[in-house]
Amino acid sequence: MKPIETKDLMIRDSIFEDLLYFDSWERQPEVTEFFSIADGQSMEDLTRAYMHFDEDPAARQYTICLRDTGTPIGRIILGDIIEGWKCEIWRIYIADPSLRGKGYGRQSMEAVLRLCFEELQMERVYLDHYTGNPAAYLYLNLGFQYEGVLRSNCRKNGILYDVHLMSMLRAEYFEKYGK
Repeated sequence: MKPIETKDLMIRDSIFEDLLYFDSWERQPEVTEFFSIADGQSMEDLTRAYMHFDEDPAARQYTICLRDTGTPIGRIILGDIIEGWKCEIWRIYIADPSLRGKGYGRQSMEAVLRLCFEELQMERVYLDHYTGNPAAYLYLNLGFQYEGVLRSNCRKNGILYDVHLMSMLRAEYFEKYGK
């Protein structure tokens, strides 16, 4: 895929060398707090998951980089992709807490929505989040709608968590973003 550019970011396909960033980031509690990434995830576990997504035709992995420097700052994984129908934003984050609150998460989400609705012609884009995830406010502001709670749906460190399911439909996207 040709990189997606926003005002401040370049979102490109992830490459194997990005695993060094992902490994460092996904060992930080401030990154993994709201994901089902187990504490103590090994590089082997991360590599296995990366290869699984890389080989899955219904998944795509992207690295979020600062546009000016090319420095990687975050990650996106899309899953359950059925072109022309639906896609799940399975994981998206800005790794460094000092880079949060600068609009990079919003730019990343808007870029993903453009990709899904305008290029891949999706009818539905969905995601879920743990109770208490502050990103829920961003998702609502972007136009996602709550569909319900999936009870005891995610496991992290042996504990089951509820997740809140949200979606945006094609008509809602075009009504909000007017493309």
